[in-house]
Order: sequence, then structure tokens, then C-alpha cells
Amino acid sequence: MLDASRAICKTKTMATASPPTRAELESLLRFYAESGLDFPISDEPFDHLEPNAAAQAGPAASGRGEAPVQQAAAPGQSPVMPDADAVALARKASEGASSLDELRAAVEAFTACNLKLTARNTVFEGGTRGAAIMVISDAPGRDDDASGDALTGPEGRLFDRMLAAIGLSRDDCYIGFAVPWRIPGDGPATPLNAAICKPFAERQIELAAPSLVVLLGNGAARMFLGDTGNILQLRGSWQELKTTGGYEVAAMPTLQPRYLLEQPAQKRYAWNDLQAIASRLKGADKSP
Repeated sequence: MLDASRAICKTKTMATASPPTRAELESLLRFYAESGLDFPISDEPFDHLEPNAAAQAGPAASGRGEAPVQQAAAPGQSPVMPDADAVALARKASEGASSLDELRAAVEAFTACNLKLTARNTVFEGGTRGAAIMVISDAPGRDDDASGDALTGPEGRLFDRMLAAIGLSRDDCYIGFAVPWRIPGDGPATPLNAAICKPFAERQIELAAPSLVVLLGNGAARMFLGDTGNILQLRGSWQELKTTGGYEVAAMPTLQPRYLLEQPAQKRYAWNDLQAIASRLKGADKSP
């Protein structure tokens, strides 16, 4: 009897429920993105490991002798693109930019990275163009994604205090990102996403032409220095950063402010790195 009553109530609720509003749908999508679901789910099962399976199956796929119907991309969503094509497209778009404004426009127009589907904003740059120091962070955080600005919120306030400790401000820096879109859950970028975004990040360095680069976090360090260890192993020593286009600059890998907020005991390492950066700016440290 109890089960029957529940079924009746459920039926009445389903019959009288109104369709979700746009705001409710947007809120649900943001919840999915922040939970780590960074790709759209269709009504029918789809094997993402075999994107051409339906085409290979031929007319027998439908069981009715009909030709398979190609799945169209949803409005505003890019069709599935082979990995190598996405990387090549990013490289072509970045090489075509002859100024930071052109590169920014190319990044904002780029649709072949799935991270853009879940991000609110493309966060391309911050600070001051032409500064001697270029700071490259892993990826925008939650506050950056919401505002469209670089290194904001608690993370940004700690970053400002770190710079102030060596007599600098963000006005003395040019800020970029290894990946210009927030990664769901603020996790690490996948190797594919890093490969797609790397041509844009390298071209940004070449166009900004800094005297030295500060790499904040694992993602930025590994993108430019190779997968040679984690940030705690890489930090603290000057490395040579060389872009595909041939631009060479000294780089200091150090800890991400977001990480330092979670692990405040590690701030002593960041302080040592900041001292090395200050010495380099004063000309006392010429290594590597």
C-alpha cells in the first residue's frame, strides 16, 4: 500500500512539474563541471574510444538497412575532433598571431579544446604588458573563471603579498596561463589539453618577450620544462625555457598560491624562490 501511494505521488509530481528554467539548467551544468564532468552526455550511449564506429558499421548498424545518421553537434558546441587535428589547429592559430591582441582573439575564438565548454570565461592575461617578468600559472581558478581576471580571490591576494615581499606588485609582472580555461574541480590538465594549449602559451611568451619567467605550479612547469618531476623537485633552481619558435629565457619554477593556501607550511620554499627572483632582477644571479 505504501509503495503504491509513493508511485501515485511520484506520478502526480512528474505530471505537474514544469520544465527547468534557463537559470536552473545553467546552475546544473556548473555543478556538473565543478564535479569533474567536463564533456556533454547524449541520450544514446556513445563509445568515445571509437568515434568512427558507427561509420564503420555501415547500413547494418540500424538493423533496418538504413544508412547511419551522423551525429550533429549541439548548437554552440564543436563537433568531435581527432586529437592530432586539434593540436595542429592550435599551432596554426597561434603562429598566425603577430601581436598579443591577435593571439588573444585567436584563443577566445578557439573551440577545439573541451575545457572551453565548461569554463565561464577565457582568462588570457593579467598584469602589465611589456613587464620584465612573465608569470605563468597552471590554469585559472574558480574566482578567475567567474570574473574573467587573472589571479583573483584568496589566491590572488596571496600572490600580491608574495610579490610585495620582494618589493614588487602585479603591475611589475605580465601574467599568463598554461591553460586559459578553468579545469573542472581545479585539477591538473590532461596531457591532451596541455598539448592543445601549449602552442598558445609558447606564442604568448614569444610576443611578450620577458627577461625572465616564473612558472607557478606543476602544470606550468611540466608544460615548458618537460615531465621531469613534480614542482617540489623542480622548484628553487633556474631552468632554461625554450619555445618551439626558438625564444629562450630563464625560468624559475615555484609553488602555486592555490597550493600554498592548502599547504601553508610550504611557504618557506616559495620565500626562497622569491629571493632568487629578486637577486636575478638585481643582476646578482646570472645562472643558468
